[in-house]
Amino acid sequence: MQESEHYKGREHSGIKHFLLESYLERLFMIVGQHERRICYIDCFSGPWKEADKNLSGTSITLSLDVMRKCRNSLQERGKSVEFRALFIEKGKQSYKKLDAYLKETQLDGITTEAMNGEFHNLRSEILSWCGSRDFAFFFIDPKGWKNAIEMPILMPLLQRHRSEYLINFMYDFLLRTHTQKPFQEDMQAIFGEIPDTSGMSPKEREDHLIQLYRDGLKSIPANSAGRLRSAYVSILDPVKDRTKYHLVYLTHHPLGIVKFMDASEKMDIVQKQVRAETKQNRRIEATGQHELFPAEIDPAIGEDTIDIKVVKDYWMDKLSDTPRIFQTEDLADMLEETNWFETNLQQAFKELADEGKVANLDAPIPNRRSKKPVHFKENERLQRI
Repeated sequence: MQESEHYKGREHSGIKHFLLESYLERLFMIVGQHERRICYIDCFSGPWKEADKNLSGTSITLSLDVMRKCRNSLQERGKSVEFRALFIEKGKQSYKKLDAYLKETQLDGITTEAMNGEFHNLRSEILSWCGSRDFAFFFIDPKGWKNAIEMPILMPLLQRHRSEYLINFMYDFLLRTHTQKPFQEDMQAIFGEIPDTSGMSPKEREDHLIQLYRDGLKSIPANSAGRLRSAYVSILDPVKDRTKYHLVYLTHHPLGIVKFMDASEKMDIVQKQVRAETKQNRRIEATGQHELFPAEIDPAIGEDTIDIKVVKDYWMDKLSDTPRIFQTEDLADMLEETNWFETNLQQAFKELADEGKVANLDAPIPNRRSKKPVHFKENERLQRI
């Protein structure tokens, strides 16, 4: 993770920014192949009090840097793309700092603007700024949830065509409040109903709440682009084995789900390393004694471990004796349905193939695909034997 010194004490923000940077770069390079303009909207930009005068370690500088790099890379490939970036901030002092930074930071081919005010009060202005023709990516990362992630609040943005969204689902807050009577009206707005998690285990409760929220967002009446697809990734507490928040991703395109989950898998590896190092640093600070060996990644954190047998059973249910073509849209459906990584699906299919239970009828012979026995983009035929 780059510039890790900017995230000391807020390592979870560093993980979040790693994912944002990784996915934005993929997204902009793909969309830039056929779009003349790309809009980026940071709906809760800050900068927060931790930022230095250069706003290092913020989503503001991170997103602008990604736009700059992608624009240069696209130009080298003969593609001229204009980037537009809009940053929303409600705090007057933070807005002044943001506005001054943007005016001082002039980047070729990137137009920036800041708006001061509450996100929910500026939705019409935001949509007007985006226009109706250009592709837009909305980053919705509030410090809380009130007037931020509720379905009625997000509906006008989610009904815009040619758009993608990354939403911070503040699970740590919502876990504490979703059963409290004073917040029932808020929960109705967020989930579309008042969640009933009585009798559930912590894992069941978490799965239920995130699924309920995703289903609610996807139930919003579709625009001309068709139905929304959704995936998510969990950001854990740096030292405690519990979720701080989920980043919920929404798109209309199946390839978006595939690319987002690929970026999420890389983030997952970084998150494990950062958590291992953070825990070690906290132990050293507490004891005053340095440890002989560097921090090691814990490959399996509690219930987050995916049982390969469960994935294999899932494959067996998907396949039949009749060959079936699997393509990118099928992979997106599977990732959206399970929220597993493609690596989990590939590993399980390989084990089943080695056991003689399934076959890829279009794989080369001998099949040297050790890591990816299925190439979904090649529309290959898979069969249960």
